[in-house]
Amino acid sequence: MPSNLQPRVLALAFGVGALVAGLVIALLGLVFGAGDVGLSAAGLVIAGMGLLAAMVGAIGFALHGSARSERD
Repeated sequence: MPSNLQPRVLALAFGVGALVAGLVIALLGLVFGAGDVGLSAAGLVIAGMGLLAAMVGAIGFALHGSARSERD
């Protein structure tokens, strides 16, 4: 991993990815497994954790600005 990647960038990217993946899993659970509530619930839990990580990354951007260093 390059050293110039800031933790807030990784948190935001991971959070958005997990949010989308969780919503896709929940949608698959609703569409293809009509009686399978567990798959939908697991997808919503993953989406919730992704939302939390994305919020942490967004707060990091709000408090500390852009991911670019002062040298760039």
